[in-house]
Amino acid sequence: MSSVDAWFPYRAGTSDFQVFAFPHAGAGSIAFSGLRQALSGTGVALVPAVLPGRERRLREAPHRDMDALLAEFEQMAAQDGFAAFQGDYALLGHCSGALIAFEIARILERSPCRNPQLLVSCSCLPPPLVRDTGMSRLPTPELFAQTASSGGTPDAILGDPGLVAMLERPLRTDFVLFDGYAYRPGEKLTTPILATRGPDDDDLSTAELDRWRDETSGDFSTMELGSGHWALTEEGIALLAKAVPAALYDGRRGSSPH
Repeated sequence: MSSVDAWFPYRAGTSDFQVFAFPHAGAGSIAFSGLRQALSGTGVALVPAVLPGRERRLREAPHRDMDALLAEFEQMAAQDGFAAFQGDYALLGHCSGALIAFEIARILERSPCRNPQLLVSCSCLPPPLVRDTGMSRLPTPELFAQTASSGGTPDAILGDPGLVAMLERPLRTDFVLFDGYAYRPGEKLTTPILATRGPDDDDLSTAELDRWRDETSGDFSTMELGSGHWALTEEGIALLAKAVPAALYDGRRGSSPH
């Protein structure tokens, strides 16, 4: 059974808030290095998740469906009574990672712990609108070409066959998970949601972004990050590093244990 330290090896206990962050398909914690640095000194610590099949968990098999991933998370968190989620914290996800963050928020709201103070979705369709992209079934060259076009895979990696082979397993299985996702209607979250997109993102319209409003009874806001689909640009990071602490501190007095 996995542990909290396996999922979140970079936790820091001295900040006012911890933001547990879930990366896009195939990515690891390094995807959030810029945002993590930008948040330093704000009282908000970004804690990237390390999912099975990458980085220090490379020998573990990545999950191919959402239910299995969520079951592992819930078992892990329950081992110590959800101790990692008893303080002030938020959830953030980039692209498909926002879908994981949303489903984890659902788990945490029904568990014996604090509710998240905020859910931040970056460049992700609202869960009811998630559709099969077909990415999981593409041949290897096309799969990496598609991710590179959205900013998710540096060009230098595409020229290294060894790196491509190593990265393909988590990338492809993440898309299997994403493409096979089936939204289950349920009670709305009470967690406030901040939903963001890039104005040049052809995969997520302004109208679609606003549909995240339907997933919470709490506060809801949207923001454009001055990017395409890839939200973690220099400008996007700078905007998130201001907006996330502002939302957390503004809402602090309204948050309470459930």
